[in-house]
Amino acid sequence: MSDERISTYNSMEQIIFRINDLWAKFNYHVLQGNLIKSNWVLDRLWGEFVTDATTPETKKKKEEEDDTTIFENLQKEYGTIHKLKEREKLYLFLMKKEKFLRLLQDKQGKGVKHQESALDYMDG
Repeated sequence: MSDERISTYNSMEQIIFRINDLWAKFNYHVLQGNLIKSNWVLDRLWGEFVTDATTPETKKKKEEEDDTTIFENLQKEYGTIHKLKEREKLYLFLMKKEKFLRLLQDKQGKGVKHQESALDYMDG
């Protein structure tokens, strides 16, 4: 008997709801001008994606930067901008971080990216 345990419960629906809720919170905080809180929400989104993110061990191409390294570099950039207290730079940084996380979400199949099927090509 194998020690590997596989859950009979698929939590993908709950994950999608949590991710959607976090994106809504991010948009709310950005629109309210709460840029620091917006960054915290993006960090929580990273928490939802990190388990499926590429790492140096799992990346396919040597020249491709892994997702974890990209996120860590974004965190360093945030620290630099936050110290300067320049709101415009912070806002532009948040847009850059948002783009990275939205693309990662789609790459992981947790976003809005549409998967084609044979039904897409049927006349009906």
